[in-house]
Amino acid sequence: MAHHDDAELGAGGSIARWVADGATVRTIICTNGDKGTKKDIPPYKLTEIREKEQLAASKALGVKETIFLRHRDGELEDTRAFRNQIAFLIRHIKPDTVVVHDPWLRHYSHPDHQAVSHATFKGIIYARDHHFLPEMTWAGIKAHHTNALLYTRSDNPNFFVDISETIGKKIKAINAHKSQIHNPRAMEKRVRIRAEERGQISGHPMAEDFMIKRMR
Repeated sequence: MAHHDDAELGAGGSIARWVADGATVRTIICTNGDKGTKKDIPPYKLTEIREKEQLAASKALGVKETIFLRHRDGELEDTRAFRNQIAFLIRHIKPDTVVVHDPWLRHYSHPDHQAVSHATFKGIIYARDHHFLPEMTWAGIKAHHTNALLYTRSDNPNFFVDISETIGKKIKAINAHKSQIHNPRAMEKRVRIRAEERGQISGHPMAEDFMIKRMR
């Protein structure tokens, strides 16, 4: 995910559900979050605050590990170096499924989200095929095939997760981002309404939606 709180907003209920079902979940936060405020907080201080908030949110969902890449907020680009970094992490962690932002949203999409998404898709390919990044293979970091890619909050969802029993954990995790949440009650209302709307589409009381891409 690009920013602190993106994982919780886009997939918090699903993460809690997957953890409850026995999955191991790790989150990778690509930026340092140093611009995400309208308050008079120095960027270096904001970075420290947001990392602490993210760790609290991850704990609320049962996430095993949170990795901070600390690229400058708002300045991410889909570069070869960034793709290589993601490919390395995929080869190291060996995930079955990767969750990332949908870069093709018709409504507003943060440029960091687009950069992370495009770089992640390419990083999955770099991690999968051994002729990419031969120096990693030489060092014993072998190729890894990721089975599925889930795009969060897609305009064209085709995969839904029932979060009826984990909506409370999602809200608790979002609330951990105190520097970003100015009206917790209004935030909770919006989150519940969206979950109910996604549930109506999928036949669940509450749900989160994704577009799934099977990686062959």
